[in-house]
Amino acid sequence: MENHNSNQPHEIIVKAQDPKVIEAVGAQFLRESMLKAQHQTRTLTLEVLSQIQEGMTEDEARKMALEIFSDYGVKKHWHRPYIRFGAGTALTFHDPIQPDYQLQENDPFYIDVGPVWKDEALGIEYEGDYGDTFILGENSEASLCAKTTRELFQKARQIWLTENATGEQIYSFLKKEAQQRGYILHEKVDGHRVSDFPHQKYSKERLAALTFKPADAIWVLEVQIFDPQKRFGAFFEDLL
Repeated sequence: MENHNSNQPHEIIVKAQDPKVIEAVGAQFLRESMLKAQHQTRTLTLEVLSQIQEGMTEDEARKMALEIFSDYGVKKHWHRPYIRFGAGTALTFHDPIQPDYQLQENDPFYIDVGPVWKDEALGIEYEGDYGDTFILGENSEASLCAKTTRELFQKARQIWLTENATGEQIYSFLKKEAQQRGYILHEKVDGHRVSDFPHQKYSKERLAALTFKPADAIWVLEVQIFDPQKRFGAFFEDLL
């Protein structure tokens, strides 16, 4: 007869993470091609930046970004561009765009793009992903927030390099650092894989969930913080 005593302790089974599975890449994956894709992504982000104008809506900015990438031969995006204006910089990619808000002088805005680049020699596609925050004019509070995201990224990168920090440790560090500086970390913006497209055929694990040190050149570290009153926020991401 089975014992149904509810006071009996239940065995909790924790599935160990296997880095070989979570960090798998294709047989022809080249680190150099991944770095090239990321470099091209950073370069075109600056091209998008140069076309951002006062009076634009977020939807108009997104369409403009797509046109620029198309002009450079990008036919796919692992995620569509996210461009946020003003108080929208406190929002994430999980939130809908502001349909009617127009970019104003002294507004912060961020650009987050994820184009897919093709290695023509091998026929393999690589995912780029980059984001940064800017100001249209002058805004000392928003500028400090943007500067802080970049500093937090570099500090997190440093503990990854020098202390072999796990993904969990990286984001625990980021949360505490953001709080100490008077901001709140968006915990749902928690880093992810990239690699030969699409990376999700290998793994959908999040960087913040890793219990081991992330490997080089296949993880994107995302940092998004916001003002406690949600007047503005800032976003920065790049390849680890």
